[in-house]
Amino acid sequence: MNEQEKYYDAARELFNTEGWQNFIRDLENNVANIRVENIDDEKGFWIAKGQLNVLHSILGYENMLKAAEESAEEDDAEDL
Repeated sequence: MNEQEKYYDAARELFNTEGWQNFIRDLENNVANIRVENIDDEKGFWIAKGQLNVLHSILGYENMLKAAEESAEEDDAEDL
């Protein structure tokens, strides 16, 4: 097993843990609770925007890695 395969296997193990699922649910709740109507000023808006960008990046991490793994597998199949 090469390093890339080990990396994706470790990620799959992580995504299957109860802790990861709880973490993702918490983040989804945080995203749902961010309200632009509660922002007082421009600075608060930009802070909230940055927080949302980070939360969406983390929430998309599992899908991003799955897509990267599929792409790597396709590349490996083409090399054969």
